[in-house]
Amino acid sequence: MSAAETAPVDDQTRESGKLLKRVPGRARPQKEALREFEKAVAELRQRYQPVFWPLFVPEPKDMFRWRVQLECGCTYEVYTHGEDKYPDDRRYLDPIARCRLPGGEYWCPTDHGPAQKPYRDIVEWVDRKITEFPADPEESEYDWMDAETWAKIRKPGPHSSAFWRVKLACGHYEQVCSDVDWKPEDGPKLVSEERIAEIRREFEEIWNPEGRTGWPHESPERDHIRKMIELRWPRPDPKRDCFTCTRARRITGYQRIGWLVPKTNPAPASSANLDRKKVEARLAAAEAEVRKLRKQLDDGKDA
Repeated sequence: MSAAETAPVDDQTRESGKLLKRVPGRARPQKEALREFEKAVAELRQRYQPVFWPLFVPEPKDMFRWRVQLECGCTYEVYTHGEDKYPDDRRYLDPIARCRLPGGEYWCPTDHGPAQKPYRDIVEWVDRKITEFPADPEESEYDWMDAETWAKIRKPGPHSSAFWRVKLACGHYEQVCSDVDWKPEDGPKLVSEERIAEIRREFEEIWNPEGRTGWPHESPERDHIRKMIELRWPRPDPKRDCFTCTRARRITGYQRIGWLVPKTNPAPASSANLDRKKVEARLAAAEAEVRKLRKQLDDGKDA
């Protein structure tokens, strides 16, 4: 995990430290971890001006090492700011969307084989970026698309599209394309009954060569298409398939390793120094008592 991949979790209801356990495996050497961390810190310092270093560039001496275990069984090393912060108190980076994962999740880079991307409701249209495109070529760039279909969707002149960053119900972020003049408050646009009948026939023709007729239910993608046809093909799509769901894993346990830069304990004071301090304290108290008694004697003489 790099030096810049953590952020505080907003959810304050999580019980910190409840996942402390012995994590299988062994920690890597401290020098190796420190060398990797310092390399990441050097990259961050090149990215930010020095005035921002206290905000965005962590100090190795402040970082505490942990080993975490994910629900898939994989184990990784992470850092927290201090030994009193737990790994599930942090929010880790989604390296694809460049957004923070929900609290308690971690991006697992291990390839666990093919996984179906689940469809999630879009709960927030966060922001957008307008991208300009040149005119589409006269012939289709896709081998699987026939000339008639390409002619229907081809843009003969320069055009632009809006690419939205959206938040899904699972807490992850994806990208959705829309027309430039579309706004979330407008709601999705629907096609006519005639057009939806055409779309239905087109998908049946696509699926029939595979020996399947009617509405297949074998995959989330086809099931989603069926639902969208029933809704008259809303655009933008109110749902989005989530790639992050195939990679993000819940943290199921963590174990302390130690400080990234080992702390040096101050040398204990020698017994001679301790005895001297005790004697000096007793002497000071005795001198104070003598001064008090002398003052009482002087006050008595004056009386």
